[in-house]
Amino acid sequence: DRIVLPPERRIFGSPSGRFELTLESQDGWRSREALATMRSLADRSPTMWHKTLPHERGPRHVLVTDAGETVLVDEWIHVPSRYALMLLAADGSELARYGFDALVQLLGVPRRAVSEHARLGIWLSAPPSLAADGRSVRFEVAGRTLMLRLADGVLRAAP
Repeated sequence: DRIVLPPERRIFGSPSGRFELTLESQDGWRSREALATMRSLADRSPTMWHKTLPHERGPRHVLVTDAGETVLVDEWIHVPSRYALMLLAADGSELARYGFDALVQLLGVPRRAVSEHARLGIWLSAPPSLAADGRSVRFEVAGRTLMLRLADGVLRAAP
């Protein structure tokens, strides 16, 4: 089997263009580590934080908010990941981390139902979307909805 590698450099911007997250490999993915750098494009000293992410070859999906929070979804490789959902604050600190099994348990549906409805990776049915008020991110999964509160990383299944 041949694994399709992500590009060696991927850039994700916030909707307003104020923030930009760059994910890159320093060695052509030989180490399997993704280096993340968050920049504020509005400031004179733009680098806000810089760190190696735990996701193998980086996350599959990324959402950067206009407040500088970063939502990382899955690993590039298709596995039931311990890093299925992560939230980083604007300063790069980890606010929340949920593994695939925790998501399934929170949804209260059989694991098989999650896989059957997945269209993006192994659990997402649709791309993550920012709520209109900018305070939470919505995830469609197995006919249900998960809401991630950006202020503190609390994740709940919508009624």
